[in-house]
Amino acid sequence: MCFVAYIGTNKQLELGTFVPEQTDIYFDKLSDEEEKSIRPKFTKANIYHVGSDTSCSCGLAFDSEDFDEPYQQGKKKSPARFIEFLKEMTLTEDIEYYCCWIDEWDLPTETIQEIDIRKISLEKNYFSLTEKEFIRFTLQAP
Repeated sequence: MCFVAYIGTNKQLELGTFVPEQTDIYFDKLSDEEEKSIRPKFTKANIYHVGSDTSCSCGLAFDSEDFDEPYQQGKKKSPARFIEFLKEMTLTEDIEYYCCWIDEWDLPTETIQEIDIRKISLEKNYFSLTEKEFIRFTLQAP
């Protein structure tokens, strides 16, 4: 079973596909079933599935407490790129994010929080993947 991470934005993003050994993150359209179930959680015009270096969203998982552990070194690529992406996007708008297990799109949200992505780092306090969690990454104030 896999995690599924979604982002909501008012911008249209370039869609991508998973390419082994090359993909850090990519964005994909939702299935009709996903769209119907997940749409009520978002206010933004466009919702995308976020894929990673594992092809699914699971590659976005990372525990900052294990940052220096040798076995974690190969797991930093996608989470680091996702943080960079969120920093870029929040220069112009809030970004909405939701994570759940695949096929559990319509279950109620359990956790809601706002995060200033500028205060997040992979080595100290990465948010990782938490099921049924909604995060609003706030617009960066000038």
